Formats: sequence, C-alpha cells, structure tokens
Amino acid sequence: MNGVVPALRHLPAPLVFLAVAASAGGAQLRPLEPVPWRAFDEEGVDLEVGVGVYDDQEASLAGLRGRLVELGSFRASWGLGRVALELTGTALLWFEETASFAPPLEGVRGADGSSRTDAGDYRISTQVALTGPDAPLKVALRFGVRLPTTDDVQGLERDQTDFFSFVTGRVDRGPIRAGAEIGLGILGTRDRRNEQVDVILFGLRGEYDLGKVDALLAVAGQHDPRRAREFRGNEDLGEVRLGVRAGHKRWVSVSVVRGWTRASPDIGARLSYGIRF
Repeated sequence: MNGVVPALRHLPAPLVFLAVAASAGGAQLRPLEPVPWRAFDEEGVDLEVGVGVYDDQEASLAGLRGRLVELGSFRASWGLGRVALELTGTALLWFEETASFAPPLEGVRGADGSSRTDAGDYRISTQVALTGPDAPLKVALRFGVRLPTTDDVQGLERDQTDFFSFVTGRVDRGPIRAGAEIGLGILGTRDRRNEQVDVILFGLRGEYDLGKVDALLAVAGQHDPRRAREFRGNEDLGEVRLGVRAGHKRWVSVSVVRGWTRASPDIGARLSYGIRF
C-alpha cells in the first residue's frame, strides 16, 4: 500500500485535462487503442469509464510478472464533424507480483511480495477526417501525446513523454465496419545512453452489427524495427481483443484480451460503461 499516496496525488489530473478538452472542443504497459470512429459518425461527446484485469502482465522496469488491475480507465471524445478531440487514461494501476525475472532498474523498488499502485498514463489526441462521410474508404489522421504521470519507484510505467501519429482507414459493408491503422511512436526510454526509440504502431478494428449488440474485434500493438536489444519499458507489444457492446446512446462493453508478445498479458478482461451526450 506504500504506492497509494503517490497514485492518489495524480487523480485530479484527469479532471483538469477533461476540462481543457471540453473547452477546446491504452498505456505504456499496454498498446494504444485503435481509433474509435464513432466520433466521426455523429457529433457529440462520448464518455466511457471501465476496469480491466490482466494476468501474467510484465512490469519490465521492476523485473516482475503478475496481475495488473486497471481502475478508472476512461475515454472522453468530442466529435466536431471532421475533427475529433480525445482524452484517455487510467486513474489507478494495481499490480500484484507473482514472479521475478530480472533485477529492477536503478531507482525502482524490487520484488518484496507486496502490491504496488500508481497512476496510469494520460493521452491527448486529435483525429482529422481526410474524406467525407459518404466516401467508400474513410481515411483519417490521428496524432497526440502520452503524458508522464507515474512514480519511477513503483516501476509500472516509464514516466516519459511519448508522441504518436497514425494514418487510419475504414470501410463499411452492410453490418460490417472494418478499419486498420499504422503509425509512428516516438517514445522516451529509461536508458541514459538512448533516450528515445522510434517504434511502428499498428491496429485493426472490426465491428459487426447484430441488432441490439455489436460484436467487436481489435488488434493493437507496437514493434521496434531495430535489430538491437529491446529497451526495458519499451518492449514490443501485441494484443487481440474480442468482445461485445450493447446499446448506442448508453452502452456496456465487455471484452477478453489475449497477448501474443512476451511483455503483453497472457489473458485479461475489460468491462466499461459509456454514455453519449
């Protein structure tokens, strides 16, 4: 419980950023979410909050594997026609260690059998549609920053500022909506000799309208194309997410998460609730 106080210090930050986003218009542990196209389909504000539990998740900086719980994951987006503003993040991370695979990095608390908590990261992004709503292939740009909010001692996040940019496209065929995106991430590291690493970001997203519910499939990840060793905290990530969403103006979403890289969780589950204004 030693990390609770540092984590709670950051909890007002999402409220501050939410106010900024309103007036103006996924995690370093885990890859960014594929772009949500709902903001282009209808103008308005989407608010979504949820929780997630992930088993056999790697906390690389601490040299640990264990169970990660994300409490208060949130997404706020404001659709303005061909432009959408988005704020996402996680209020609190809770990690229970189950195994140690490496010594912790300098300044990071090592394995001691106790849980550790910290604030998650916050991300601010802008999405710009390059095609009209009736185009057979919808194309958009997405770019933003991931802000450092974490405590180095806990070792759950890198406490570094990241930049990301994507080009994304979507096609609609009857009840099917399918999209893909690829981009560049400029990520800070904890390695003093190499303070930056450039990675390829990618994502796929598919939705099938079943009437009262939508079936959802998403793939998200990042890949470092260098042949050199991976930096701890900047490993390759990859997840497959399969779930359902019930409702439109108000909705509940449930999904199962499966990782395929060493640094991603073995298995996980997410539950979220959202509302559109």
